[in-house]
Amino acid sequence: MHHARPIPSLRKPRPSGIACSASCRQAPSCEATRGGDPALLDVRSVVERVGPFSDGDRLVQPGAPHLAAFSVLSGMAKTMHGERVVAFHLPGELFALDVSRTHMHDASVVAIGKTWFCRFPRDATHALCCESEDIARHLNVLRRREHRATNASAFEGDALRRVRGFLADLFRRHRAIEKEDRFLALPMMREDIGNHLGMSAATVTRMLAKLRDSGTLLIRPGGVDILDEAALHAS
Repeated sequence: MHHARPIPSLRKPRPSGIACSASCRQAPSCEATRGGDPALLDVRSVVERVGPFSDGDRLVQPGAPHLAAFSVLSGMAKTMHGERVVAFHLPGELFALDVSRTHMHDASVVAIGKTWFCRFPRDATHALCCESEDIARHLNVLRRREHRATNASAFEGDALRRVRGFLADLFRRHRAIEKEDRFLALPMMREDIGNHLGMSAATVTRMLAKLRDSGTLLIRPGGVDILDEAALHAS
């Protein structure tokens, strides 16, 4: 009898060559080049495209050597410390810059749905930083921001306020990519959102229903339409 082999949850990135230019759909919102800042464009010379990754595939895992930073090219990803979801990553956002002194990853990066990534090899990026103070300074700013974000507490307040804050933050970042789009994709499971916010999936669902009933958003398959952005920022 033949048994199907289990599909591993960790996918090894498969570079497909240098794959970054001004024609990339994410170029205007790419954090690595600050949307095409001339002082940062040399970063494009080291970028590799890796993927596709299926839902649940791990890009990196704890204990693996830190060989590169990444950004999402298409799709979405999450960073997990143990069982806790500490961040979600949208297209164009650079992450996995902040690593421990051992130069090993201390978190998992997991694909949400079908996802492609841009890979920024550590050695090549380090060489660019040695040549350019602008690139070194920019990546240090992003590194410090990532450190603060992944070590911060979850959104504060009652359940409704936390969900509002989460949606407001995600929508702000989404609008950096799609400036006129009111649809906010939520491809992650409700359990992931609840894990991130410190509540159950059922509570997340109830809070979304409250926001729908108040006219703040419209729930659609795969996400929500934000109808009243100001209401997400209400105290």
